[in-house]
Amino acid sequence: MQNNPLENSPMAFFAGLVLAFVGAAGAVFYLFVRTTSESLIMPGPTFRLKHFVLALVVLAAGAALASFARPRGSSASNSTSYNR
Repeated sequence: MQNNPLENSPMAFFAGLVLAFVGAAGAVFYLFVRTTSESLIMPGPTFRLKHFVLALVVLAAGAALASFARPRGSSASNSTSYNR
């Protein structure tokens, strides 16, 4: 991946982290808040599987984006810190 525009891109990395956290928050929301019978936020015991799956897809997409765009140091061949 030498010509990958996502590699070492801090903006894409943080966008991926935000997407991952939004997806995780959505999954937790649909697991705990929407399934309680007397919630103060959104009352109703209706569990919508498609919304939960969509939250998991957003979580996975954000994690994949953050994984591909994470900041990397110099390559291992250039590093001599472990040579004795």
